[in-house]
Amino acid sequence: MEEGYSRKEKLKIRIWDTKEEREHFHQDIELLYVLEGTLRVTMGEQKTELGAEDILVINANKKHGLRGTDDILFAKLSISYELVSDIFQSVNIIFWCDSTKDDHAGYDELRNAMKKLLNHYLNENGATTSFGHISLCYRIMDILSVNFLVRAADREGMSEKDRYENRILQINNYIRANYSQPISLKELSEKLFLSNGYLSRFFKKNYGMSFAEYLSNIRLYHAVDELLYTNAKITRIAYDNGFASAAVFNRDFKEVYGETPTAFRKKAKDKGEREENEFIDTKIQTRLERYLIEKNDTEEETGPVGVEEDEYSVRESEELTPFWSELLNAGAAEDLTRAEIQEHIARFSARAGIRYVRFWNVFSKNMLIDIHAEEYNFSRLDIVIDFLLGHGLKPHIELGRKPRLVLRNVQSFLVEETTDELFETIEQSDRLMDAMFHHLVRRYGRSEFDSWRLEFWYDERYLSSGTAIRDYFEGFEHMYRAARRYSQKIEIGGYGIRVGYDRDLASDFFTEWGKRAIKPDFLSAYNYSYTRGEIDSERYSKRSADPSYLLHSLQLIRRLMNESGLEKIKLYVTEWNLTISDRNFINDTCFKGAYIVKNAIESYGMADTLGYFLCDDQVSEYSDTNAPLRGGTGLIARDGILKPAGFAYTFLNQLYPYLIGRGEHYILTTDCRLSYAILCHNQKELSYSYYFTKEDEIEKEHLWKYFNDLDNLDLSLTLSDTLGGMYQARVYRVNKSSGSLLDMWEDLDYEKDLSRETTRYLSRTCEPKLSMLKMEAKDSKLEVKLRLEANEIALVLISPVL
Repeated sequence: MEEGYSRKEKLKIRIWDTKEEREHFHQDIELLYVLEGTLRVTMGEQKTELGAEDILVINANKKHGLRGTDDILFAKLSISYELVSDIFQSVNIIFWCDSTKDDHAGYDELRNAMKKLLNHYLNENGATTSFGHISLCYRIMDILSVNFLVRAADREGMSEKDRYENRILQINNYIRANYSQPISLKELSEKLFLSNGYLSRFFKKNYGMSFAEYLSNIRLYHAVDELLYTNAKITRIAYDNGFASAAVFNRDFKEVYGETPTAFRKKAKDKGEREENEFIDTKIQTRLERYLIEKNDTEEETGPVGVEEDEYSVRESEELTPFWSELLNAGAAEDLTRAEIQEHIARFSARAGIRYVRFWNVFSKNMLIDIHAEEYNFSRLDIVIDFLLGHGLKPHIELGRKPRLVLRNVQSFLVEETTDELFETIEQSDRLMDAMFHHLVRRYGRSEFDSWRLEFWYDERYLSSGTAIRDYFEGFEHMYRAARRYSQKIEIGGYGIRVGYDRDLASDFFTEWGKRAIKPDFLSAYNYSYTRGEIDSERYSKRSADPSYLLHSLQLIRRLMNESGLEKIKLYVTEWNLTISDRNFINDTCFKGAYIVKNAIESYGMADTLGYFLCDDQVSEYSDTNAPLRGGTGLIARDGILKPAGFAYTFLNQLYPYLIGRGEHYILTTDCRLSYAILCHNQKELSYSYYFTKEDEIEKEHLWKYFNDLDNLDLSLTLSDTLGGMYQARVYRVNKSSGSLLDMWEDLDYEKDLSRETTRYLSRTCEPKLSMLKMEAKDSKLEVKLRLEANEIALVLISPVL
């Protein structure tokens, strides 16, 4: 290779008004950002139509073609695959970024960063060698990596023994090391101890092309560099890059690029000389300038919030809807027969003001209900319901059968106890449902039964065929009719919508339900901060980096409901959490308390119920839980001690019944009798480190590194039109030094084998810190100022001094 040869740009931005680009593929990853017009992208059978402000990433080696409207203007950022592969020490890198399918805060970050890059590109007349350009490109790469990167480890159904990543690594390393030599599929299969046929199929499935196509693609990728950046002769470039002859090189090159290597080199040279002298086409430059001016006029850049100030008149209020205290998930019905779990739920529900407790797997052998029996034994179900009613709680019965899972992360589990399909025939289902409802009404009375809730979820394990929606509705309507024979008032709902997992399914469900005569009293939704999709027939699930995932999901569900004529039906989020992992120490932190408060405030008014999953860590106990904490999703630790997440609910329960206002970090309420309650938080966003660490590998000793920053927040609220005089404020705080069992355990050097006395000490002392202060209302205004540390929650109760 010629002396002075330099590798092409790792990140290259260009602006295009090209109306068509024939089908091709390349090693680079491409980010397309449409500024004006419409761009249709074709990748095999998949067609995606991008409008203004849409973003799409085309991954390496993906055949694609582009067709734009007459007014098209778009930016194309080419990203070296080797750059990303080297950074992540992985050869199976995929970006899952398509704003037409999913649009959250990560896309807004990406758009803002792209606009800054385009501004810089325009101001520097296309110069791409400055530190400013490089830093902006790497900022875009950081946003892509945090929000949109999918790796082999995100593939569903993988086990620790899966050799998929290693095989890809072996193939890519071998081809990269030997592409300039004559190599064959047979030779590679022998190196990997695989059959020719298997390796051929592996290529088709995982690379989307044959071995010969992929090898030629690698060779052309390197040959293009030499054509652009050296003066080497065409024949030499052909042989140096493994082509059998110059004729073969010319043929393969023309097939991919539509012209000969000689013509390609000449055109690139001419273009380079023009760009050095005149930047880009004058028409494109003018359009880009106009676009950026318009966007800069309408979009203000916002920085991180360090101070929040607001003022409210206390004369203006409305009734508060405490949708966060409606429902709590307890576990399977058999879990609720255990004395220690009953005790935890009873104590917590009283403190948090819980009304309904949700449980499932009623029809199981451990509940002594045999679906094949002539007579049914409901005695264990009676134990569960007797307990709930005895503590003023109402049953919310999920009639499906959920597998018992103790999850490390979304890909792997410690325990997986699956359940068989529930009923063999509809007649069998009708018989059991009728017997159960008859028993419950006879034992507890019709008026009591009227106040309960029944739910019937869509179980994708069984309902995955082309008739899945029809099968679900048939089962739901049979259950609905059976319950209605005994009560016209009991609430009956279902489905278990997961828009982050299957948006198209949700749309189909709503459309069909809108047409049917029997409609639910409520639609149920599950919300965990993950997104799912398919790439090359492989299913992936990844954590969402959208800090407002719950809000955006609820907005989408509401839109789908409105479009289907279901806008008057209640929406119950019957399961909600950041994570499904039962071994993620982020569950035990102060962040989790702040996360709950933040989402309760932010999503206020968007749902009728928000049911946290799960109440008690005891439900996910296993052989590895030989410590006070192990990252369980519960609000209560195994020894009955509340975590910061649990205190978040007790704080929410102490809000007054009338809402004055709410902001990004607070909610303000009143009793309309001169007293006020403020609940506030300083939840910090999770960082790059969190999203690139397996959930069960979060280090409890170094939690600081999983947040973007740990800045304090200064909150200042002015209450106007108040009664003059002195007021007393009681301030309850949960932070690293108060109310955090995890931080108290750190003071004990994370000792696992704690004595009973030490456990009692932790139970007594793990409570919010209380402080009291006096303040005076001057000129009918009462000023409340608080400083919150990172991930702290605080409840301020203010009353006049009489």
